Parts: sequence; structure tokens; C-alpha cells
Amino acid sequence: MLTKLEGIVIKVLKYSESSLILDLYTDKYGLASFIVSGVRKPRARMSASLFQLMNWLEVVAYVKDTSTLCRIKEARPVHHYQHIPFDIQRRSIGLFMTEVFQKSIQEHESNPELFAFIKESFTLLDRGEVKVNNLHLVFLVQLSRYLGFHPDDQWSEEQPYFDLMKGTFVPLPHPAYTLEPDNSQILSHIIGCDINASQSLAIDRKHRQTIIEDLLAFYRLHLDRMADVQTHKVLAEVFG
Repeated sequence: MLTKLEGIVIKVLKYSESSLILDLYTDKYGLASFIVSGVRKPRARMSASLFQLMNWLEVVAYVKDTSTLCRIKEARPVHHYQHIPFDIQRRSIGLFMTEVFQKSIQEHESNPELFAFIKESFTLLDRGEVKVNNLHLVFLVQLSRYLGFHPDDQWSEEQPYFDLMKGTFVPLPHPAYTLEPDNSQILSHIIGCDINASQSLAIDRKHRQTIIEDLLAFYRLHLDRMADVQTHKVLAEVFG
């Protein structure tokens, strides 16, 4: 059945001599995989560049069963990024957000709230007047809400340690699962921050990098078999 849907490209693989296999996070089906044929030919009707990571597309596809590959018939961009392709910080953050999302999402069903959150996050990342140094930190915390393990915001002097396993602040440290008090307090500020206000967070480079590592450890503890994320190493270089 031919279906029109909207989605963001979160994974791309070359297939045969001229085709691509894509994972899109879509408005109608959640995570779905597609094949698009002939786009790597010199005079293809649809260019392979249309299907780059992070691109927002409207596609017409033959959808019978989203647990198998669906074939794309038509595609067009929904939104043209103005800053992400040309700003190394924004592009690096976007690739990191995409990798985390791609490796953590599994549901093949519609989730309008999550879809709206992802779209809002990348739209905000592309706004040139907004500082984005801490956007990915707020993104990680808020994404965890949709994945079912959002941390509690209860930092206090009596509960100064964040427990990665319990997802809450605790009075005593655990040698393997708790953050140091300074990182715990910074995380508390991130938890309480709306993604539209991430530029208001005052986090230095050193703490930003350790918080990323802490949040990725938090994800690995709560998501079974989550593959290692690699793009945060690029962020360390970009913000170095």
C-alpha cells in the first residue's frame, strides 16, 4: 500500500551498486527501514544526497509490514537546514544526537510526542542565534523520559550523589554507580532545564565532557545491549 509519511534519517547504508537502505524515525510508524533504488546513479531521479543523516523527509513508500524493508517511491525534503551543514559544532552535536537516538530507539509504532520532541530538538539546533554548547546534554536527559528511565530532580546537600542505577539522588556514594557531588549538582540543573533554555546552563568544557560520559553510562545501564556511542569523541575535539 502506498503511504505518505514524514521522518528523519537516522541511519544510512549503501546497498548494491546504486541503492541505499535507510532507517527513518517516522510520524506514522516510529522506527522503520526502507530501501531506495537507483539513487547513486549519475542521473538518478532522486539524489543520494537527499538521504543524508539528519535530513527531514516526506516520503511516499510501499508499506506492507514495517518489520521488513519498505520501498520508497518518492521523497522530498521537508526542512532545509540553514546552519547545521556549515557549522562544525552544530553538525557534530547533531551527529551525536542522531547516533544516540538511533542506538536507543526500538519501537516500530507511532509516538507523536517523541516525534515532536526530536523535530523540535533538531530545529533548535539549526537556529543560528541560539548557543548550542549544552543542547545535547539536555537532549540526552529529556530523551530518557520517552525511553522510560528519566532521572529524578531531587539534588540537595542531604542527597548530593546521583545514583546511575537508581536514577535518583542519594545520601551516600556507591563505588560503581554514583557521580561525584559537583557532577551530580550540574546534572540536577540539566534535569530541570527545558531544551529551549539549554544556553542558560553554565557548564565548562571539562564538566561538559564528564557529564556526557556519565549520561552515556546511565543509558547503558538502563538499555539492554545498547551499542557504544562513538561520536561524543568528536565532540571532545570540537569543543576542546
